[in-house]
Amino acid sequence: MMNKFVSVLVLILLVLLVGCGKEEEENSETNLDLGSGTKENLPVSLELLVHYAERSKEIYDNGGSQKDEVDFTVTDNGTITVITIRGTANSSNVTSDLDAALVSDVRSGVRLHRGFRSEASIIYDIISRNNSLQRTVHITGHSLGGAIASIIGRWMELENGGNHDITVFSFGAPRVSNSEFPAGKPRHWRVANETDPITFLPVFPYTSSGTYINPQTLNWGRDNDNGSVDNEYNAGSNHYIAKYVELLKGHYNTYGNIRK
Repeated sequence: MMNKFVSVLVLILLVLLVGCGKEEEENSETNLDLGSGTKENLPVSLELLVHYAERSKEIYDNGGSQKDEVDFTVTDNGTITVITIRGTANSSNVTSDLDAALVSDVRSGVRLHRGFRSEASIIYDIISRNNSLQRTVHITGHSLGGAIASIIGRWMELENGGNHDITVFSFGAPRVSNSEFPAGKPRHWRVANETDPITFLPVFPYTSSGTYINPQTLNWGRDNDNGSVDNEYNAGSNHYIAKYVELLKGHYNTYGNIRK
């Protein structure tokens, strides 16, 4: 049932969002170039990527704390606080996905996708009242959840960066702004299947942020903005979080080590 819902959503987004960018391009903050590389020098562990991809899948299966609108969980192992945010799963989420106007955001200092910003605000207002977060905070999510994670990570970095070491792990996330967030603030590993059209939406003037990691090859770099939304073949399945888990786990050999 969820796979059918996601397939329909992907088709809707492809039709409605491809032509949504109509504004003049603005001067934006330039990310420090983090370089690029292959799986031999991947700057984050594959184990962590698999772990957070699985967490992002589990929240669809098990649910969190907000069933009717946004859905998220906050867990704590005594060392790390993990915030996991669910992707699109209901009509309210779809409405937010399609509300792609760029609006000024005082908290981040850039312009943000209005729908993503609205849902991020719901979660952030709850999280910001939590005084028991660990110093290390990991924020993760798939699709809409990944977009929200990147926005919340930015807000937390600006308002509490001195108190927390924040890392965002996003999977199949759409773009959230036409101004890229400064590199490393917060640290953002953006895992994007090169055949997942959602990762290239919305189109201009939106741009991608974070350090791009290709789950098919584990090649990584500054961005994958050279791709397109024309990946129509199996567009839905290429966006499923289960596909991301499968691709990342595919880099393990039978002994549990990374394939060379």
